[in-house]
Amino acid sequence: MAPGNGDRPLTPFRIVTYNLEFGGRDRVDAIHAVLAHINADIIALNEADDPDVIATLANRLELHHIWAEGSGDRHIATLSRYPISSWNIYNKPPLTQAVLETRIELPAQPITIYNTHFLPYLLLPFELRRWQAIGKLLRLIASHPHPYPHLIVGDLNAIGPQDRVLQRRNPARMRRVMWLQAGLIFRLAIPRLLKAGYIDCFRQLHPSGDGFTWWTINPTTRYDYIMAPSMLAPKLSACYVANTPDAVYTASDHFPLVAEFSW
Repeated sequence: MAPGNGDRPLTPFRIVTYNLEFGGRDRVDAIHAVLAHINADIIALNEADDPDVIATLANRLELHHIWAEGSGDRHIATLSRYPISSWNIYNKPPLTQAVLETRIELPAQPITIYNTHFLPYLLLPFELRRWQAIGKLLRLIASHPHPYPHLIVGDLNAIGPQDRVLQRRNPARMRRVMWLQAGLIFRLAIPRLLKAGYIDCFRQLHPSGDGFTWWTINPTTRYDYIMAPSMLAPKLSACYVANTPDAVYTASDHFPLVAEFSW
């Protein structure tokens, strides 16, 4: 029976994706304050570079957690209010930096979360790498029996087809990098997901909002996404960039991105 049909009650759940900026060892209290305020059922963390930080957060929040190594110095973790029944880490090319797959036993029905962190930089060679990574991820997902409730979430380091980037407000080092391709932004990775039938949850509910998730001291860019297959689109009830509590401005250089579903 499909969730929400027959006599099975709808069970809302909240998910957040959050890049911790180089592990966050010196910002644990601020990160904890942010996550406690959001009170998500599932937390997907990028740049979760320090396993001790993740264990501390999971302990304080009383959540299950999985931490795994990425392909380089940037690692990844998923925390959950509900049991994590299985997991896999994909960190070999083209899935770099990392994709952490976790199956989470929600009360109504299990869901699989693909916590994803792709390579940075908006230069064309890096966007091509992200395009390749998404192709590999889509093939992994297609190998599962359907229907297959799942979400792709994380810092994809890519720009959506309708999104603007306030390049003049970016740090000088990033402006210099973009100078190499005359300020052009290539948009290949996100359109590949959209073409495969995924819903950009923020853009679905906010067709014209910027939704910048980076940089907290001077927001310029939307790098973080929650992407849902079409089967979950009707269950999406909210998606927003969290700009409270005040600790969000010192906890990381990214804002958390939150979505809520009726399950």
